[in-house]
Amino acid sequence: MASKSKVARQRQRTKSNTVNFFLIAIPILAFIIKLITMANIHGGGWLGSDGESWLAGADGLLKQGYYSNASVLAYMPAGYPILIWFCAKISVTNAVWILSFLQSAFYAFSSYYFLKQLRDTKLRPYIFLIGLALAFNPTLSLSTLVVGYESILTSCMLMIAGIIIKSKQSIINRKFVMYIVGVGAFSALAAFIQPRWILTSIVIAIVWALMHKGPKVQAAIVVGVIAIMAIAPALTVQRNVHSVHKAVLATILGSNMAIGAGDETSGGYGRTGPVVPCKPIPPATAVSDSDLVKCVIKWYAGHPVKAVHLFINKSLYFWSPWSGPLGNGTMARNPWLKINPISSIAKGSQQGNDLINKTLGKTISFLWEMGCISLFFLGFFWLRSMKGIYLNIAYTSLVPVVISWLVAMGTVGDHRYRIPTMPLSVFLQVMGYFALRHKAKTRSFAVALEPSAKSR
Repeated sequence: MASKSKVARQRQRTKSNTVNFFLIAIPILAFIIKLITMANIHGGGWLGSDGESWLAGADGLLKQGYYSNASVLAYMPAGYPILIWFCAKISVTNAVWILSFLQSAFYAFSSYYFLKQLRDTKLRPYIFLIGLALAFNPTLSLSTLVVGYESILTSCMLMIAGIIIKSKQSIINRKFVMYIVGVGAFSALAAFIQPRWILTSIVIAIVWALMHKGPKVQAAIVVGVIAIMAIAPALTVQRNVHSVHKAVLATILGSNMAIGAGDETSGGYGRTGPVVPCKPIPPATAVSDSDLVKCVIKWYAGHPVKAVHLFINKSLYFWSPWSGPLGNGTMARNPWLKINPISSIAKGSQQGNDLINKTLGKTISFLWEMGCISLFFLGFFWLRSMKGIYLNIAYTSLVPVVISWLVAMGTVGDHRYRIPTMPLSVFLQVMGYFALRHKAKTRSFAVALEPSAKSR
């Protein structure tokens, strides 16, 4: 009996070592591949959808300093240009290379950290495929080599989710304050880079608080996270007050909402038809961003049927493929499209174009989109059914994605909005795959998992 127990422990140790190896090896391998890729890209990275605007903002900061009055820094969030500015302070000629390096390193570490928290749960057997999906999903992984804010947000989301999972595996003591500071700090970074993450951060804080019992703990989480996170937008507003004399985070929200609304448009960036009517309120002579937001909201309220139609369209655009007949958004510069075989087939000949963009291609694209959404929710409900910490993991992964989805429905339909929370949606989709596999093997979705946080 003793020898059998010794053999069992040895096997368990071997399995644990294997998991630990892949836990580290997968993100590092992906990072090394990116370094090689960066070395073969002119400048060390690619321009994203708004790449020129981000660089223009950074250029304004280089010329005038932190309080530059360059218009792009008030129109679009100034956080990301400030990050590029810091990189340019190290080396102007290698700023994009440094940016790509930092974004790739941050994503590699955040992926490792997220997977490390899953290792200490009964989800350990699924870590290998989850790690591969996070590291080598083409669009998600290559976004770290793009001049665009999306990659920073993906890493912040992974860190926040990882910290929340870790907090649920720990007892509440003085160290718990560090979890609150960690979530607040990464929420602040996300909100600094993209102000619409203020809403996401607040909802995450509330959801995290509801995972714990006791009003003191719940209040500490909500107040602590929001207070720390609020520092970032406060800094942005202070900068804009000093530089352009406007107490705003950015003035792009109204424009985005106006693009996605109107009598004849579909809700995407390919806008058609007349714009939503909006006149300045005297004594003002020009329509402000806040006025435009109010006008769009008023238009939605006055056109409920059209509004519902647009919300449905924008919802589908959010999950639409990166290319093909149903693709809708601002991902034309997606690096994956450079080697995507579907794009190559469509561009290769008229026959290939008809194959991809007509009935067959539309059918496949629609099934792909519905499959992604179905796996996403299947993974969520499967995790939720396991109870205990798995229910917490399910909601921690679902909520940020749903908030981004709702923001897209309220502004403009764009599959690029999916990227910041894509690690979490990919994670749930992988879990959806395992749910289907479990169903095929056992004829049931029910699993025998312990409700405790620790797997051993």
